[in-house]
Amino acid sequence: MLAIAAPSFNQPSETFIHDHVRNLVPKQTILICHDGRGADAFGCPVLADIDPSRSPRIFGERIVNAVLRRWRVYVDPSLRGEAGRRVKTFLKTHKAAAVLAEYGPTGCMLMGASQQVGVPLFVHFHGYDASVALRQPQQVRHYRRLFKIAAGIFVPSRFLAGKLGEIGCPSEKLHVVPCGVDVSRFQPTVREVGRTVAVGRLVEKKAPQLTIEAFALIAHRFPEARLDMIGDGPLRQRCAALIDRLKLGNRVTLHGAQTSERVAALMQKASLFVQHSVTAATGDVESFGVSLVEAMAAAVPVVATRHNGFVDTVAHGVTGLLVAEHDVDGMADAMAQVLADPIRAATMGAAGRRRVLDHFTQDQSHDRLRVIMGLPVGSSVRRARA
Repeated sequence: MLAIAAPSFNQPSETFIHDHVRNLVPKQTILICHDGRGADAFGCPVLADIDPSRSPRIFGERIVNAVLRRWRVYVDPSLRGEAGRRVKTFLKTHKAAAVLAEYGPTGCMLMGASQQVGVPLFVHFHGYDASVALRQPQQVRHYRRLFKIAAGIFVPSRFLAGKLGEIGCPSEKLHVVPCGVDVSRFQPTVREVGRTVAVGRLVEKKAPQLTIEAFALIAHRFPEARLDMIGDGPLRQRCAALIDRLKLGNRVTLHGAQTSERVAALMQKASLFVQHSVTAATGDVESFGVSLVEAMAAAVPVVATRHNGFVDTVAHGVTGLLVAEHDVDGMADAMAQVLADPIRAATMGAAGRRRVLDHFTQDQSHDRLRVIMGLPVGSSVRRARA
């Protein structure tokens, strides 16, 4: 039995977590979370309302913790009291063979309970927890404790592996496991002329406004080109205002959040996929760029930035083109190169699909995680899923 822990299991953008729940160990998975809304939909036993804040109820403990923090002494972030007992009972009752904590802070929260019941803890870092969080000295101290206790640490890119290595994660515990995609969901695109697709939340690190600006620079050269932007977020109004100001209302569509089926349907019409991700002012970065891999699976050439794991995913000049972060002119030029040369675009798209089949399939990713965690691999898992 695999216990998967996360803050919640109801975030539409966290498809990688949903994928782990459904496919790593089908019918042999239990869930631990703080926000239990929607978790029952996975058909797994759920332990919810695990409060990560762990506010001490005893006044004396509050005083001690305040003094320790004041003098920067290590304060164990593990669950305590009733919450800790509930987690340990849950793991014992369901005979958990391993715990997979999604995000570093979740791993810190569970390291005491997993250690006390003798269940190996594996922690999957995804992005902000290996970038923004490293600016907090207390969190770094928690991570260093976690690195000693955890049986393994997973990251989706070499970039994030380097970040954790810099703060002391032992190389023998650190595993780069790229996110995989279900290639069967993506058939090669029919390549509608000029159809350009972007997928991602409308947030600072995705920089959707820079994608719109780059498209605006080439729109007059390609009157048939259209930009479909899938995703929602706090920058939606800014993007809508920019589209109006640039008079692109009939050329750029903000579709909002869409189902994975709708995303796949748009990919299979695309001639080009674009994503201008950047490092946010807070230091937040992308985890891996699953949408890039999905586009490549659909044989769509990619234009993106040299950002985090994107350089591991996109082979520059082979499966797409990479430009510097914030280089709007460079991105516009790269988009124009692909749109102006359909033969080259088709060649890049075919190379991208081959690259996904060779390196980034869901089965490859899952089998690597299972091997490291000592879980069943291959045909036995696929029979259970069926």
